[in-house]
Amino acid sequence: MSPLENPSNMKTLLLFDLDGTLVLGDGAGRRAVVRAFALLYGAADDWESLDTAGRTDTAIFEDMLRRIGREPAEAWSSRLWDTYVDCLIDEVRQRPGRLAPGVRELLARCSPESGLYAALGTGNLERGARVKLAPHAINDPLPVGGFGSDTMDRAELVRVGVERARGYYRTDFDRIVVVGDTPRDAECALVNGYACVLVATGPYDASSLARCGADAVLADLSNTEAVLETIDKLPRRG
Repeated sequence: MSPLENPSNMKTLLLFDLDGTLVLGDGAGRRAVVRAFALLYGAADDWESLDTAGRTDTAIFEDMLRRIGREPAEAWSSRLWDTYVDCLIDEVRQRPGRLAPGVRELLARCSPESGLYAALGTGNLERGARVKLAPHAINDPLPVGGFGSDTMDRAELVRVGVERARGYYRTDFDRIVVVGDTPRDAECALVNGYACVLVATGPYDASSLARCGADAVLADLSNTEAVLETIDKLPRRG
């Protein structure tokens, strides 16, 4: 099918995770939050065991606050968010990571004419997400979404992303597809009744992801036509 053709008039929303799905970094977010906690709380804990894959920034902040004996509600403080984003800007400036294979090409195929619409569904704070995407010039193709600054719960934030996309694009969708790289992405899709495509470009290999209940697992997004064919075969969910 041509990128400007959509004979069935099917409208599909692709709700993208960020880290490990769109951008392959080297831990800028982790380094930034460790720096922020050191600046704000003098926290020199060993954070290597901290579980971050597929989680929201606010949930990560809450865990870290508990470990140093602080009030978990501070996970929502503007002081913490501002300090973290300032540290993230510096980390991303030094080491921006790289765009995952095929991402730019896939986003270029998203348009009302093609029946494909793009949004974010990421655990990053919204400001943090925009910082991470900026060096790769893909903020514009992803105008709205659900974020860790909306809620700690991944399932809820993808619902927020869908509602924002409906408002922004002024349409409803026949099919909603969560595109991610962790079992948590599959879980939040299944909870909401959305379809799910997982890519093995993050911390999990394809065999591990295949056991998560996703509708499809791909090595990456590099073959745009194959990705579009996979999406076209997904069930109408959402």
